[in-house]
Amino acid sequence: LHAAGCDADHFGYWWKWFPERVRPEAPEWVLDGDMVVTAAPEWFDVWKQGTDRLRVTQEDRFPLEALYGEYVGQFDHRARLYSGLISLPPGLRYLPEMMAFLERRPLHPGHDGCQNMSEQGVVAAAFGRLGAAPIPLSEFPFARAFEDALDFGVKGPGRPVWGYHFGFAFRRDNAHFRRLSESGVVFSQAEPARDERFAWLRNFGQWGRPGWSMEPECARRIGALAAGFAGRPTLEIGTSRGHLAAILASRGCRLTTLDAEDRGARRNLDGLGVDVVVSDAEEFLADGGRRYDFIVVDLHGNRKARWRRLWPLLEACLAPEGTMVLYNSHLWKIEEFKAETGLRWVMRHCLAGFATEVFEEPAPGMVVCRRK
Repeated sequence: LHAAGCDADHFGYWWKWFPERVRPEAPEWVLDGDMVVTAAPEWFDVWKQGTDRLRVTQEDRFPLEALYGEYVGQFDHRARLYSGLISLPPGLRYLPEMMAFLERRPLHPGHDGCQNMSEQGVVAAAFGRLGAAPIPLSEFPFARAFEDALDFGVKGPGRPVWGYHFGFAFRRDNAHFRRLSESGVVFSQAEPARDERFAWLRNFGQWGRPGWSMEPECARRIGALAAGFAGRPTLEIGTSRGHLAAILASRGCRLTTLDAEDRGARRNLDGLGVDVVVSDAEEFLADGGRRYDFIVVDLHGNRKARWRRLWPLLEACLAPEGTMVLYNSHLWKIEEFKAETGLRWVMRHCLAGFATEVFEEPAPGMVVCRRK
């Protein structure tokens, strides 16, 4: 992926294939996150016993160019395999076949794993060489959000259906999912609490480079504070993948969020009305001139020298009756960060004009500063 110019923010579909297996010597399924299994296939007991064959989902109706990208015509695709669900017997290795195919036919330069369908071609070629048996759409149909009807493939419905692939369910409302949930075919729990909907934006997940995440209790406290700043200019410094930014936006803050690099936040926060800025904090604040009613600072690299430069800039950007939250206030108490005493210096020397509320726990702590 790197050799084809694909950075980690755009690995996209490929994240599914490493690690190769979680339990190599056990039967195992690898499946997309928008698939729902509703029953046991007829071969399920044999699979559980570890004696079933390799099986891969099939797509026998979609145009080949849209299915396999640059690899159309470069392997035998009569089986029309696609990478939705893979049913693996114990001990089977597939990465050697994938890597051998990529060595013979490298990805085109400028590859984008979130857009280009090359992954489907590589998977179909590799599992085809391994002798995979197709799982037909008649058993596991597509329920794409942009199509009015379920896609049972060229043969149409007939065999017992044991699952559904809700295509585009991550991007828009899927009427098929709602209908099947309401009829009891698909189990669906109640909507989670608002902030829980953003848990996928913490320091793990598919779409974006891993980042540092705020301690959940601190994020909860800041979210509660943010409710009082709905409709007012808000600045977050330290976007990471966008977890806290999504919480602040959901409270109605007019949010600008800032980080030295984009770890996928611009894509993750798309549609939430957040201004995502990639910039050094000191440069942004020095060039600003704009004032914010609510500021949250979550920086990595909190030595005193940095905060001596940063604090005057932050103070100048805070509105006369504004509130600022300084996260990592007690980071220096953690052994591996004992040199990062910048916020300890701020708390001792810079907050005379503020009413403060200090939360030493949970680590790394935070302090809420309100102008007097």
